[in-house]
Amino acid sequence: MKILFVCTGNLCRSPMAEHLLRELARQKGIEVEVKSAGLWAVFGEPATEETIAVLQELNIDARTHRSKPLDWDLIEWADLILTMEEWQKRQVVLKAPEAKGKVFTLPEFVGEEGKVPDPYGTSRRAYRQVREQIQRLVEKLLEKVTNAEGHGEKFT
Repeated sequence: MKILFVCTGNLCRSPMAEHLLRELARQKGIEVEVKSAGLWAVFGEPATEETIAVLQELNIDARTHRSKPLDWDLIEWADLILTMEEWQKRQVVLKAPEAKGKVFTLPEFVGEEGKVPDPYGTSRRAYRQVREQIQRLVEKLLEKVTNAEGHGEKFT
C-alpha cells in the first residue's frame, strides 16, 4: 500500500507521520510505501529543528527530509491520502476531485474525531504532544491497513 501524508508546509506533522509509519512498519515487518507533502510547501526545505529532535528521541533520523509541494504525481501515486485537518482534506479534493474516495483526515480514517494540531512555531513540549498523537494514530492506521489487506479490502 502507498500512503501519502499531507499537512500545510511539510515541515512538522506530515514528516512526523511519514517517518513514524515507516519505522513502525519496519519494526513489524509490514511492507508499506510512505511519502509526505504539503499544500503550501516550498520544495526542498528541511523539517523543523523541533521535528527532527522529537523524532530523534525515538531514534528516528529525519535529517534528510526535504519538503515537497503536493502535486498530481503524488496524488496519483497514493492509494491513501491522509491529511492532518479537515480543511486540508477539502483542499486535496478540490485539487483532485477524482481522489475523493482515498482522502481522509488521519484521525477520521482510524475512527476518531478532531485534528492533529500544527506545532509550528511552538515549544518542544508541543511538538512532543503532536508526535505522541501521531504515533498513536499511525499505530491504529497500520493495524487497520494490515487487517484490510488481509481481507482483500480496498479504501478507494
